[in-house]
Amino acid sequence: MKIAVIAGTPVDTQMGVELLKSRGAEALGFPISRTPEEQTAFQVGSQSAREAAVGAVLENIKIRGMDRVLLYCNSLSATIDAHGLAEGRGLRIWTPMDVYGEIALQYRRIGVQAANCQGAAGVERAMVNASPETLVFGAGVLPLVLGVEAGTPPEELAEDCGLGLLLRFFEDNGAEAVVLGCTHFPYVKQALGKRTSLPVLDPAERLAELVLAP
Repeated sequence: MKIAVIAGTPVDTQMGVELLKSRGAEALGFPISRTPEEQTAFQVGSQSAREAAVGAVLENIKIRGMDRVLLYCNSLSATIDAHGLAEGRGLRIWTPMDVYGEIALQYRRIGVQAANCQGAAGVERAMVNASPETLVFGAGVLPLVLGVEAGTPPEELAEDCGLGLLLRFFEDNGAEAVVLGCTHFPYVKQALGKRTSLPVLDPAERLAELVLAP
């Protein structure tokens, strides 16, 4: 079984591919953009152009004979109807948004660290739709994404991007957990854990389970 991985840039696309390969699956990547800045501009641009671009990638995936798709990008997942685009082509698709609703059922106040505000809004939407009583505090930290793509050491990134202050903000507002709202951010998960007593939740593990389930 070969699984297609769509994501924002070549870096997070490869992260999605490696996530599945580490569990014995065969995966092939399809990045949408070349850089995080290009991907952010794409996400705030024309809805019809965005859906046409993703639709073209899905058509290519279908032609290649694959029928399972992992959309491994939070902010892109937040700006398109991924399930509608895939199901209309006879494909099955999973996105991080499929996991955030499950997380919201476990907590009532959650801090979300996203790549940009499009991603933060999408995570909030998924959580509140699943659990209307859940309160979400979100922040978009695109410089952190750029640092991950550049290979900057995690501890250095955490300091440069002020993640300790962000985590303190979540704590001061009563957050019970911090959610990684970008598929780049497992790169700094350990650095985050050193700066907060809150659980730092990565949806990737559960997402991989969903994609690989029979």
